[in-house]
Amino acid sequence: MKYIFFLLVFCFSAHATENPGPFKINEVYMAHPANFHFRVISDNPEAWHCHNGPKNPAWSFVNEADPGSKGMMSALLAAYVSNKTVTLVTLGVDTYAGRMCQIVELKISQ
Repeated sequence: MKYIFFLLVFCFSAHATENPGPFKINEVYMAHPANFHFRVISDNPEAWHCHNGPKNPAWSFVNEADPGSKGMMSALLAAYVSNKTVTLVTLGVDTYAGRMCQIVELKISQ
């Protein structure tokens, strides 16, 4: 029984989320709805949003088909316009273009 528990823990840890440090959004970029649609670019060019993700500039994305995407895009755009600090929870996703950082949760603060 304990072997099953360890196997489950190992399987679920393969898709672990990451918590990049808080940042202000320097730029918002929009593309095709299924191609890293709504991108937020960090104000710190040396920052990272997920392990081996895009750097210089660091950015992460929300696709239109993602659960809660409309609310996340609205909140991120409001944070950008009001110059608020954003804290993300991201998931590293291997894609045709390399490792990208998908936003799964966010927090906006002063």
